[in-house]
Amino acid sequence: MNGKMNFFLDPKNRVIQRPSIMNYKQEQQGLYLVANKKFINWMDVHTYCHKCLSALTFDDEFDASYCSDCNEWREEKCSDDSCEYCEKRPKRPLDPRR
Repeated sequence: MNGKMNFFLDPKNRVIQRPSIMNYKQEQQGLYLVANKKFINWMDVHTYCHKCLSALTFDDEFDASYCSDCNEWREEKCSDDSCEYCEKRPKRPLDPRR
Protein backbone atom coordinates (compact mmCIF):
# COMPACT_ATOMS: atom_id res chain seq x y z
CA MET A 1 0.00 0.00 0.00
CA ASN A 2 3.07 2.27 -0.06
CA GLY A 3 2.32 3.84 3.31
CA LYS A 4 -1.10 5.12 2.24
CA MET A 5 -4.30 4.46 4.12
CA ASN A 6 -7.38 3.60 2.11
CA PHE A 7 -10.91 3.76 3.49
CA PHE A 8 -13.81 2.14 1.70
CA LEU A 9 -17.37 3.11 2.49
CA ASP A 10 -20.29 0.75 2.06
CA PRO A 11 -22.75 1.72 -0.66
CA LYS A 12 -26.06 3.11 0.59
CA ASN A 13 -27.99 -0.05 -0.27
CA ARG A 14 -25.92 -2.04 2.28
CA VAL A 15 -26.40 0.36 5.19
CA ILE A 16 -29.27 -1.73 6.56
CA GLN A 17 -27.02 -4.81 6.75
CA ARG A 18 -24.44 -3.06 8.91
CA PRO A 19 -24.71 -4.06 12.59
CA SER A 20 -25.50 -1.39 15.13
CA ILE A 21 -22.66 -0.10 17.33
CA MET A 22 -24.77 -1.20 20.29
CA ASN A 23 -24.12 -4.86 19.29
CA TYR A 24 -20.39 -4.58 20.04
CA LYS A 25 -18.90 -5.66 23.32
CA GLN A 26 -17.93 -2.90 25.74
CA GLU A 27 -14.18 -3.36 25.12
CA GLN A 28 -14.70 -3.02 21.35
CA GLN A 29 -16.43 0.36 21.53
CA GLY A 30 -14.53 3.59 21.24
CA LEU A 31 -11.98 5.34 19.08
CA TYR A 32 -8.97 3.59 17.62
CA LEU A 33 -5.82 4.56 15.80
CA VAL A 34 -4.85 2.13 13.04
CA ALA A 35 -1.07 2.01 12.70
CA ASN A 36 1.48 -0.61 11.72
CA LYS A 37 -1.35 -3.01 10.88
CA LYS A 38 -2.73 -2.96 14.42
CA PHE A 39 -5.53 -1.19 16.24
CA ILE A 40 -4.50 1.05 19.13
CA ASN A 41 -7.24 2.07 21.52
CA TRP A 42 -7.37 5.87 21.73
CA MET A 43 -7.01 5.71 25.51
CA ASP A 44 -3.68 3.85 25.06
CA VAL A 45 -2.13 6.11 22.41
CA HIS A 46 0.05 7.84 25.04
CA THR A 47 1.89 4.53 25.57
CA TYR A 48 3.15 4.54 21.96
CA CYS A 49 5.93 6.56 20.33
CA HIS A 50 4.65 9.69 18.59
CA LYS A 51 7.22 9.26 15.79
CA CYS A 52 7.18 5.56 14.86
CA LEU A 53 4.09 4.35 16.80
CA SER A 54 5.99 1.51 18.50
CA ALA A 55 5.06 0.64 22.06
CA LEU A 56 7.06 2.59 24.65
CA THR A 57 9.23 0.90 27.26
CA PHE A 58 9.55 2.12 30.84
CA ASP A 59 12.99 2.27 32.45
CA ASP A 60 12.73 1.82 36.22
CA GLU A 61 16.32 2.88 36.79
CA PHE A 62 15.71 6.36 35.35
CA ASP A 63 11.94 6.53 35.94
CA ALA A 64 11.20 7.48 32.33
CA SER A 65 9.65 6.08 29.15
CA TYR A 66 11.57 5.60 25.93
CA CYS A 67 11.15 4.26 22.41
CA SER A 68 13.51 1.37 21.76
CA ASP A 69 13.08 1.65 17.96
CA CYS A 70 14.01 5.36 17.89
CA ASN A 71 16.42 5.02 20.85
CA GLU A 72 15.06 8.27 22.32
CA TRP A 73 13.61 9.26 25.67
CA ARG A 74 9.96 10.25 25.52
CA GLU A 75 10.11 12.13 28.82
CA GLU A 76 12.25 15.19 29.43
CA LYS A 77 14.69 15.42 32.31
CA CYS A 78 13.32 17.32 35.26
CA SER A 79 14.62 20.73 36.24
CA ASP A 80 16.06 19.51 39.57
CA ASP A 81 19.87 19.26 39.22
CA SER A 82 20.12 16.84 42.14
CA CYS A 83 17.43 14.43 40.91
CA GLU A 84 18.68 10.88 41.48
CA TYR A 85 16.98 9.63 38.30
CA CYS A 86 17.87 12.37 35.84
CA GLU A 87 21.43 13.27 36.79
CA LYS A 88 22.89 9.93 35.63
CA ARG A 89 20.52 9.33 32.74
CA PRO A 90 22.40 8.65 29.46
CA LYS A 91 21.72 10.79 26.41
CA ARG A 92 20.07 7.83 24.67
CA PRO A 93 18.27 5.05 26.57
CA LEU A 94 20.04 2.15 24.87
CA ASP A 95 23.54 3.62 25.26
CA PRO A 96 25.88 1.59 27.47
CA ARG A 97 25.26 2.23 31.16
CA ARG A 98 28.08 3.49 33.39
